[in-house]
Amino acid sequence: MNNSKSSIKFKIKFHSFILTFAIGLIIAAITGWNEMNRSLLYLILGIVFAGESIFGLYKNLSNKTAY
Repeated sequence: MNNSKSSIKFKIKFHSFILTFAIGLIIAAITGWNEMNRSLLYLILGIVFAGESIFGLYKNLSNKTAY
């Protein structure tokens, strides 16, 4: 059980890092909208990453409360 708790902690930290990266990507895409040719691609990519990491955080946090 200790191994699963450490695994869940790692997953939470990993998804938090990815969420931080996605928010930075979204902010950079919005800030440089007129200067970059592919800003829409980066915005969509950031939204997809953020959605996936929020889902992963929700899934892991709900599993953490089950123990």
